[in-house]
Amino acid sequence: MDARLVGYWSEAEVHPGSTEYTELGFRADGSGWQYWSSWSTAFCVHRFAWHAPEPGRLTLRLRMAIDGRWSLDGPDIAHRIERRQHVDEAVDLGWELGPDRQLTLDQPLIDVLGGTQFLPVEDGGTDPTLA
Repeated sequence: MDARLVGYWSEAEVHPGSTEYTELGFRADGSGWQYWSSWSTAFCVHRFAWHAPEPGRLTLRLRMAIDGRWSLDGPDIAHRIERRQHVDEAVDLGWELGPDRQLTLDQPLIDVLGGTQFLPVEDGGTDPTLA
């Protein structure tokens, strides 16, 4: 486990104003999630187990894929889950932290739904599909 990864990371901090963005959450217990959303109101969450077997390498085991639609509910965002699917897929990534704490992955976690550059978000969010 690499404690430098623990926390909440957002692509929106790197690319403000983008029409879609990805966020990553890495918990100290080895669990985590990727949240992708688009202005089209589509969203997808991938839950995973993770560890860093050696410096610069990240191994994830995807466990669940959840997708649906988000909508504004006053000042909050509501998520309506339309599909929940158990998965069991290993993903091996390279990663590095830049001097400004920018997390860079050598490839997206999910090919078509994900970014590769993130900045930490202090007091960041949680998996929005847990509620």
